[in-house]
Amino acid sequence: MSRHSATLKPRHVQWWSGGLLLLALFIVEYVFFVQLRAGQWADQVGFTVWSQWWPSTNSGNPVRRFLDFLPLICGAIATVFLLYRVIRDRRFLRALIAVAAAGAAMATTQILKHLILVRPDFNFGTSGNSFPSGHTTAAAAAMGLMYLISPPKLRPVVQPIAWVFATAAGVATLVCGWHRPSDIAAGFMVAAFWMVLASAVLQRIQPLSGEVSTTSWSRSLGIMSLAVWALVLVLSYLLPHPHIQKVPQELLVAYAVLGIVHVVAASLVSGLVLRSAVIGPARS
Repeated sequence: MSRHSATLKPRHVQWWSGGLLLLALFIVEYVFFVQLRAGQWADQVGFTVWSQWWPSTNSGNPVRRFLDFLPLICGAIATVFLLYRVIRDRRFLRALIAVAAAGAAMATTQILKHLILVRPDFNFGTSGNSFPSGHTTAAAAAMGLMYLISPPKLRPVVQPIAWVFATAAGVATLVCGWHRPSDIAAGFMVAAFWMVLASAVLQRIQPLSGEVSTTSWSRSLGIMSLAVWALVLVLSYLLPHPHIQKVPQELLVAYAVLGIVHVVAASLVSGLVLRSAVIGPARS
């Protein structure tokens, strides 16, 4: 076996395990929070409390205007970074594949949301399917694109910064009352899935050169985030589910916090799976 083949072998494990994990999490999100009554109720309350509470705050108008533009800001940052890398390196293949992956992620979200997936009506005030979130998919895909086209040695720095912006866009999508927590979580997973596939293609046809440093914190944080994500499902099932219009204030606050935790945990899991696929075994 050649040295090049030996280097790529562990990469295949990272691609397959990362992609399958994201797919499995996406399916669980859809089945529990969309198809099951208890999960959809918890998801709807987490959405409702933010959509009702946020506009009533004194700081709502200026802050909300900023949050409205946050997904666009992510796209603008990624576009500038993309142009800089293309002009500087005069290499188009990596940029084209990264752009194609981002486009595929956004197209996948729209196809799933409007043509394939359905949301049962449990009389919670829901209408139509909003799973996954297009805003979140676009922001996460833009930040993932920026990560993929970064120089190998800069990726351990670029990825956390980029994903913080994506996470902030996801949280903004919730607190502004645009999407339910599960919609946003699924948007992260769709974007990360396509970026993992893009990483597989790129490593196959244009392997990374140079040594990329790895750190143990990302694996530990990923496991912890996955555990927190699972805890969100458990609490969403176990917490009380009174009539949707008669939820006590304390329970509203609990579900509002649970929604934020849901979004952040899903973002961390998705981002760290992508990090593992791109950085993990990429040593040469």
